[in-house]
Amino acid sequence: MNRLKQMFRSLDRDWLVRHYLFAFAFYAFFVFTSISQTGKFETKLLFFLLCALLYPFAMFVYESLINLIVGDNVFLIGGLLMLAWKIFRFIIIWFLAVPIGLIGFIYLYFVCGRQ
Repeated sequence: MNRLKQMFRSLDRDWLVRHYLFAFAFYAFFVFTSISQTGKFETKLLFFLLCALLYPFAMFVYESLINLIVGDNVFLIGGLLMLAWKIFRFIIIWFLAVPIGLIGFIYLYFVCGRQ
């Protein structure tokens, strides 16, 4: 249990809350559209719930890789292009959150457990 506490403490709390809010807002959208269309709770929503839970860990992996590749360089991109990229990135990482998020979760679990 202490390992899990250390793991969540190692991430910035504001960053973690922001990513959970985005993930669960997207999940709520899927729940709303699924229930309004079929009138019942579908099993795919359990997968989407898992995606929402692992999304911050997937973003941790993504941002760590981008930081490794780009470093402290700054690229200036227009506002609409940047907004489109962020939405596209969010959707792709959200749907791939299970495999990528598990990698991030396991990495943080073992690295934070040593400290």
